[in-house]
Amino acid sequence: MVTIKDIGRAIGVSHATVSRALNGSPLVKPDTRALVLETARSMGYRPDSAARMLRGSTANIIGFVLPDITNAFYSRIASVVGRYSSDHGLQLVLATTDDDPMREEHHIIELQHARARAIIVTPTEGMTPTSIAALNEMQTLQLVRRHPGLDADLIAADDRQGVATATRHLLDNGHRRIAYIGGGGETLSTGQERLDGYLTTMAQAGLSDHVRFELGPPQPEFGRAAMLRLLQDAPPPQAVVLGSSQLTIGFLEAVVASGLSIPAQLSFTGYDDPGWFAFWGPGITSVQLPIDKIARTIAAIAAGRTIDTPDAQITTGDTGVQTIRFPCTLARRGTVARA
Repeated sequence: MVTIKDIGRAIGVSHATVSRALNGSPLVKPDTRALVLETARSMGYRPDSAARMLRGSTANIIGFVLPDITNAFYSRIASVVGRYSSDHGLQLVLATTDDDPMREEHHIIELQHARARAIIVTPTEGMTPTSIAALNEMQTLQLVRRHPGLDADLIAADDRQGVATATRHLLDNGHRRIAYIGGGGETLSTGQERLDGYLTTMAQAGLSDHVRFELGPPQPEFGRAAMLRLLQDAPPPQAVVLGSSQLTIGFLEAVVASGLSIPAQLSFTGYDDPGWFAFWGPGITSVQLPIDKIARTIAAIAAGRTIDTPDAQITTGDTGVQTIRFPCTLARRGTVARA
């Protein structure tokens, strides 16, 4: 029996792309859809009606495997996806990993056994081979982070552009010794893209010699330790770009402990824009993520529905896996002063 994986291998695209093409998804380019349909016809592909019936018995489940529900970004995404799912007769099942690969594997296997219609996942750095294999057998959508082992579309903010915008804002205000505190990791895309936004913007300003960055777990504890290390530099940075809201919390703990005046002695920009950012001190200048657009798009795709994304940048890889990115904006408040 010919499967969608057989079709994908024959024409060099992912099975996810084949599935989208066969189901008439508008995300598939017309020429790719035509190639898939012609190849399916020539190979004698026939949908497995029994499998469809079996999947139909549990097609109301959408799994959402995320790192931390207490993170404002993920809780807001979950809220929007949950409302969308409910409005379209689907049930959202949440599972948190705390960025633990084994906990992630447990949740993924349970959702696989439940025959979830789709799984939305923010991958851990050390995702296990078992998790990768399971996700590549299901309709999977990656949120925010891309894992190279997954044959799945990514829906995210334009992280590189977001950090570049924040760095450029500090440069425009006369700052030159600008440091960056961000999430580390070589496997996942997010941390590297945000770092690239900082490095590229500093290089464009001719300030590669002033580059200084700290990379580690995107948790408050690391943000605090990283900032305390930066304050030991001679001279210390004039300004800091933060790569996540959790890192911003720890950064602020270090700033308060050091008695620095914001922005008189130090300017900074945050990342993401939880509600309290507007009310801390003079208000935190921060990169705002297009949360509603990301959430509505990923929910619609998971539910098998179409949605317009006029302001998104959509790119397609060699195997047909797509990346959908939405631009960030900068909320200019009171934590950036003229140097």
